[in-house]
Amino acid sequence: MNNSKKEIAAGIVLLSVFCFMLLALRIYISGRYSFIFLIWNWLLAMIPLILSFIISTLDDKKSINIIFFIILGIAWLLFFPNAPYLITDMVHLKERAIVPLWLDTLMLFSFAFTGLISGLVSLFYVHLHFMKYSGGRFSWFFICNVSILCSYGIYLGRFLRWNSWDIVTNTGTLFDDVIFNIFRSKAILVTGVFTSFMMASYFIVYILLSKKENMNFK
Repeated sequence: MNNSKKEIAAGIVLLSVFCFMLLALRIYISGRYSFIFLIWNWLLAMIPLILSFIISTLDDKKSINIIFFIILGIAWLLFFPNAPYLITDMVHLKERAIVPLWLDTLMLFSFAFTGLISGLVSLFYVHLHFMKYSGGRFSWFFICNVSILCSYGIYLGRFLRWNSWDIVTNTGTLFDDVIFNIFRSKAILVTGVFTSFMMASYFIVYILLSKKENMNFK
């Protein structure tokens, strides 16, 4: 792992520790474990980041690594929506008698921000590796399609309550739900809004990280 990845990993660790501290404080104040599910959602959000770091270490000159890239890339794509999905946990924000609203706001935002950043960073390193095979221009077509798929995945997770592993454990029913809902107005709206948000957010991360990596992209 190069210095850039170490710094990024350290930053995400610090953000994560802060998230856990806020969650622990909330549990202490309320005496309840209502938001303990955030730890599970956070864990799922870290999987695409770990996979992207592994992908970035593959030697693109070895043909066998193309197979590894495809396998790891599919796994990464299945788990990738879990990272920005944390943004949708903001729906749990409401006024409560025991816990201050500002604390819940900061806690949910911190988890959402950590998930989003880790997801966008993972997208950058997968994008970087994909660019070695496809070139710069076509790779942005890849980013656009990934953003659309990710956004639809967020819709499936938040509103239809599907999980990444259901593609293996409940393939048939999931496929039927995907086809049945894909052209629903709510699905199109959610997918479109999140796609726009993901593309705009990623473009900022791309500019910052590409300068940090000190690389020239075509």
